[in-house]
Amino acid sequence: MSRQKKTRKISDLMPARKQDKTDISSTKKGKKPTRYELDNKAWEEKRKKKHKGRPSGSRYANAEKADMIVENVKKDPRVGSRKKIPLIVEEVNPQQNRSVEPIEIVIRPKKERSAEQELFELENNEILNQLLDQLEAGAKLSKKDQEFVDQCLDRIDELIAELGIEPEDDDEQDLYHQFEKININQFK
Repeated sequence: MSRQKKTRKISDLMPARKQDKTDISSTKKGKKPTRYELDNKAWEEKRKKKHKGRPSGSRYANAEKADMIVENVKKDPRVGSRKKIPLIVEEVNPQQNRSVEPIEIVIRPKKERSAEQELFELENNEILNQLLDQLEAGAKLSKKDQEFVDQCLDRIDELIAELGIEPEDDDEQDLYHQFEKININQFK
Protein backbone atom coordinates (compact mmCIF):
# COMPACT_ATOMS: atom_id res chain seq x y z
CA MET A 1 0.00 0.00 0.00
CA SER A 2 1.41 3.38 -0.98
CA ARG A 3 2.09 5.98 1.60
CA GLN A 4 0.12 9.21 1.61
CA LYS A 5 1.53 12.39 3.08
CA LYS A 6 -0.50 14.07 5.73
CA THR A 7 -2.00 17.38 4.82
CA ARG A 8 -1.49 20.33 7.08
CA LYS A 9 -4.02 22.94 7.98
CA ILE A 10 -2.67 26.46 8.19
CA SER A 11 -3.37 28.51 11.28
CA ASP A 12 -2.00 31.76 12.66
CA LEU A 13 0.10 29.95 15.26
CA MET A 14 2.06 27.74 12.87
CA PRO A 15 5.21 28.83 11.06
CA ALA A 16 4.75 29.29 7.32
CA ARG A 17 6.19 27.10 4.59
CA LYS A 18 6.80 28.12 1.01
CA GLN A 19 4.14 25.71 -0.21
CA ASP A 20 1.60 27.11 2.21
CA LYS A 21 2.01 30.75 1.23
CA THR A 22 -0.90 32.36 -0.53
CA ASP A 23 -0.80 35.64 -2.34
CA ILE A 24 -2.80 38.53 -1.02
CA SER A 25 -4.06 39.08 -4.53
CA SER A 26 -5.80 35.70 -4.35
CA THR A 27 -8.01 36.94 -1.51
CA LYS A 28 -11.32 38.44 -2.42
CA LYS A 29 -11.62 42.15 -2.90
CA GLY A 30 -13.30 43.94 -0.10
CA LYS A 31 -12.11 41.37 2.42
CA LYS A 32 -9.24 42.47 4.63
CA PRO A 33 -6.14 40.28 4.53
CA THR A 34 -5.58 38.28 7.68
CA ARG A 35 -2.73 38.96 10.05
CA TYR A 36 -1.00 35.85 8.75
CA GLU A 37 -1.18 37.07 5.12
CA LEU A 38 0.14 40.51 6.06
CA ASP A 39 3.07 38.94 7.91
CA ASN A 40 3.91 36.78 4.90
CA LYS A 41 3.81 39.79 2.59
CA ALA A 42 6.05 41.84 4.89
CA TRP A 43 8.48 38.94 5.22
CA GLU A 44 8.69 38.56 1.38
CA GLU A 45 9.34 42.27 0.86
CA LYS A 46 11.99 42.35 3.59
CA ARG A 47 13.68 39.29 2.09
CA LYS A 48 13.73 40.91 -1.38
CA LYS A 49 15.29 44.09 0.01
CA LYS A 50 17.81 42.23 2.12
CA HIS A 51 18.90 39.76 -0.57
CA LYS A 52 22.06 40.94 -2.31
CA GLY A 53 24.70 39.30 -4.44
CA ARG A 54 24.63 36.54 -6.96
CA PRO A 55 22.37 33.52 -6.82
CA SER A 56 23.78 30.30 -5.47
CA GLY A 57 24.80 27.54 -7.80
CA SER A 58 27.60 26.39 -10.00
CA ARG A 59 28.50 29.68 -11.62
CA TYR A 60 24.91 30.69 -12.12
CA ALA A 61 24.09 27.86 -14.50
CA ASN A 62 20.51 29.00 -14.92
CA ALA A 63 21.55 32.42 -16.22
CA GLU A 64 24.00 30.86 -18.67
CA LYS A 65 21.34 28.53 -20.04
CA ALA A 66 19.09 31.51 -20.72
CA ASP A 67 21.94 33.25 -22.58
CA MET A 68 22.65 30.15 -24.65
CA ILE A 69 19.02 29.93 -25.72
CA VAL A 70 19.06 33.55 -26.88
CA GLU A 71 22.32 33.05 -28.80
CA ASN A 72 21.00 29.99 -30.61
CA VAL A 73 17.97 31.92 -31.81
CA LYS A 74 20.00 34.86 -33.15
CA LYS A 75 22.46 32.80 -35.22
CA ASP A 76 22.49 33.46 -38.92
CA PRO A 77 21.67 30.28 -40.85
CA ARG A 78 24.09 31.26 -43.63
CA VAL A 79 27.09 31.16 -41.30
CA GLY A 80 28.88 27.85 -41.02
CA SER A 81 27.62 26.23 -44.18
CA ARG A 82 28.60 22.60 -44.67
CA LYS A 83 28.49 22.87 -48.45
CA LYS A 84 31.80 21.90 -50.02
CA ILE A 85 33.52 24.46 -52.19
CA PRO A 86 35.68 23.26 -55.10
CA LEU A 87 39.24 24.56 -54.93
CA ILE A 88 39.90 24.09 -58.64
CA VAL A 89 37.90 26.10 -61.14
CA GLU A 90 36.20 23.85 -63.65
CA GLU A 91 34.49 25.04 -66.80
CA VAL A 92 30.77 24.49 -66.82
CA ASN A 93 30.50 24.24 -70.59
CA PRO A 94 33.88 23.16 -72.00
CA GLN A 95 34.58 24.72 -75.37
CA GLN A 96 35.31 22.33 -78.20
CA ASN A 97 37.43 23.56 -81.12
CA ARG A 98 36.46 27.16 -80.57
CA SER A 99 38.91 29.96 -81.08
CA VAL A 100 38.62 33.39 -79.60
CA GLU A 101 38.34 36.13 -82.17
CA PRO A 102 40.72 39.01 -81.49
CA ILE A 103 39.12 42.31 -80.63
CA GLU A 104 39.99 45.14 -82.94
CA ILE A 105 41.57 48.07 -81.17
CA VAL A 106 40.04 51.33 -82.25
CA ILE A 107 42.34 54.29 -81.86
CA ARG A 108 40.40 57.47 -81.44
CA PRO A 109 41.98 60.50 -83.00
CA LYS A 110 43.00 63.13 -80.49
CA LYS A 111 41.23 66.40 -80.58
CA GLU A 112 43.63 68.74 -82.24
CA ARG A 113 44.30 71.86 -80.31
CA SER A 114 45.73 74.95 -81.80
CA ALA A 115 49.34 75.66 -80.98
CA GLU A 116 48.33 78.86 -79.17
CA GLN A 117 45.86 76.99 -76.97
CA GLU A 118 48.41 74.27 -76.14
CA LEU A 119 51.02 76.90 -75.28
CA PHE A 120 48.53 78.70 -73.06
CA GLU A 121 47.68 75.45 -71.24
CA LEU A 122 51.35 74.57 -70.70
CA GLU A 123 52.17 78.02 -69.36
CA ASN A 124 49.25 77.84 -66.92
CA ASN A 125 49.87 74.24 -65.82
CA GLU A 126 49.78 74.32 -62.00
CA ILE A 127 51.87 71.18 -61.53
CA LEU A 128 54.58 72.47 -63.85
CA ASN A 129 54.60 75.85 -62.08
CA GLN A 130 54.94 74.18 -58.66
CA LEU A 131 57.83 72.03 -59.86
CA LEU A 132 59.58 75.05 -61.39
CA ASP A 133 59.17 76.94 -58.10
CA GLN A 134 60.75 74.01 -56.26
CA LEU A 135 63.67 74.00 -58.71
CA GLU A 136 64.21 77.74 -58.21
CA ALA A 137 64.18 77.21 -54.43
CA GLY A 138 67.01 74.70 -54.82
CA ALA A 139 65.07 71.52 -54.08
CA LYS A 140 65.90 68.32 -55.92
CA LEU A 141 63.14 66.70 -57.95
CA SER A 142 62.50 63.02 -58.42
CA LYS A 143 63.38 61.39 -61.72
CA LYS A 144 59.78 61.34 -62.96
CA ASP A 145 59.19 64.97 -61.99
CA GLN A 146 62.40 66.08 -63.69
CA GLU A 147 61.42 64.22 -66.90
CA PHE A 148 57.99 65.87 -66.80
CA VAL A 149 59.52 69.34 -66.43
CA ASP A 150 61.97 68.70 -69.28
CA GLN A 151 59.22 67.45 -71.62
CA CYS A 152 57.00 70.42 -70.87
CA LEU A 153 59.78 72.96 -71.35
CA ASP A 154 60.86 71.32 -74.62
CA ARG A 155 57.29 71.41 -75.90
CA ILE A 156 56.98 75.08 -74.92
CA ASP A 157 60.17 75.85 -76.89
CA GLU A 158 58.79 73.97 -79.93
CA LEU A 159 55.50 75.85 -79.77
CA ILE A 160 57.24 79.22 -79.43
CA ALA A 161 59.39 78.44 -82.46
CA GLU A 162 56.34 77.22 -84.41
CA LEU A 163 54.34 80.34 -83.63
CA GLY A 164 57.30 82.63 -84.27
CA ILE A 165 57.14 84.26 -80.86
CA GLU A 166 60.41 85.74 -79.72
CA PRO A 167 61.24 85.07 -76.08
CA GLU A 168 61.68 88.14 -73.95
CA ASP A 169 65.30 87.94 -72.93
CA ASP A 170 66.73 91.06 -71.36
CA ASP A 171 70.38 91.30 -72.15
CA GLU A 172 72.78 92.49 -69.52
CA GLN A 173 73.67 95.42 -71.73
CA ASP A 174 70.07 96.63 -71.75
CA LEU A 175 69.83 96.39 -67.98
CA TYR A 176 73.12 98.24 -67.55
CA HIS A 177 71.96 100.94 -69.95
CA GLN A 178 68.70 101.40 -67.98
CA PHE A 179 70.65 101.61 -64.73
CA GLU A 180 72.82 104.40 -66.07
CA LYS A 181 69.82 106.39 -67.30
CA ILE A 182 68.03 106.35 -63.94
CA ASN A 183 67.85 109.70 -62.23
CA ILE A 184 68.42 109.04 -58.55
CA ASN A 185 66.91 112.38 -57.57
CA GLN A 186 63.49 111.12 -58.68
CA PHE A 187 63.35 108.66 -55.80
CA LYS A 188 64.22 111.14 -53.05
